[in-house]
Amino acid sequence: MTITAAMLIGLGGASAIAAPASAATGSVSMQAACDNQYPGQGRVARVRTNNVYGWKCVTGVVPVADGDIDVWRQCRTQYNNPNAYGGFTNYNNPYSWYCVY
Repeated sequence: MTITAAMLIGLGGASAIAAPASAATGSVSMQAACDNQYPGQGRVARVRTNNVYGWKCVTGVVPVADGDIDVWRQCRTQYNNPNAYGGFTNYNNPYSWYCVY
């Protein structure tokens, strides 16, 4: 299941989820997310708007062709854990994403 920004916003910004005390946390590689989610397309991770949902996988100069990043999917892939998920500490800081795994 893909969690989109609209879904999270519809839930009141529910991605500011507290990690269980025993869970490990780590960073999210947005470039790896672009490489994994758009294989062979040469997309580059860029911040287009200054909030956590501003990350896009870009192809060049045409913003219409930007691809969204599924952070939860990247957390599962990056940490090889089907139960991993993403969270953030500050909606207005695109660099505040983390993974719980």
